[in-house]
Amino acid sequence: LTCVPWAADAKLPPDELYVFAIHPHGIFSWPLFMFAAKVTPFDEAFPGLCGEKLTCLTASVIFYIPFVRDFFCEWPYVDASRKVAHELLASGSSVFLIPGGEEESVITAQGEDIVVLSKRKGFVRLALSHGASIVPVFGAGNNDAFRTYPSKFGFRRWIQKKLGIAVALYHGRFFTPLPYKCPVRVLIGQPIKTPTPKVKGERPSEELVEEYHKRYIAALRELHSKHVKDRTLQIL
Repeated sequence: LTCVPWAADAKLPPDELYVFAIHPHGIFSWPLFMFAAKVTPFDEAFPGLCGEKLTCLTASVIFYIPFVRDFFCEWPYVDASRKVAHELLASGSSVFLIPGGEEESVITAQGEDIVVLSKRKGFVRLALSHGASIVPVFGAGNNDAFRTYPSKFGFRRWIQKKLGIAVALYHGRFFTPLPYKCPVRVLIGQPIKTPTPKVKGERPSEELVEEYHKRYIAALRELHSKHVKDRTLQIL
């Protein structure tokens, strides 16, 4: 994993609030490791956030799966409920999350960059509620770590939407869960500043959410096109 900031002199002051939106989910989101622990390339580039003021919002279903739940509880991962997210930002902790969620995992295709984003506005609404900057993050090469198959795609997507369970068909090296060796560059986009709300935690207007959602999509497209030349970004 390598960290590629938007500029050589890029800075993310740890005393400010951020919502890091990470794409794509892939079969596994390797960039999450870079934000979840200290002494990572991200931590070295932007000290003072990892392990201290940065928490991951992850799918609630994770915390109902034995053993898997125990693993995630050892890391800075918490339930991605609205209440928990607001409490974290209100306490001064920044958050990182994957807007595309399980649905993005199901549609992962090796060699393609597909993100579920056109209707995902909750993270924008969250940032606006607390005046947090929104930081686009893209894991270039993340989807190439496994070979995926489109078989029964419609049925698997139905299961994901109805039950919240992602069923992905994939394999890695030697037809095992071991990922293929491929470089993953974690692209860090320039933070999108948001206005300070009159009351922290209040729900922003839908017009403001729409405006910043469009800004975010434009920023993500620009980040991807600047660094990824062998494929285009597909936004669903």
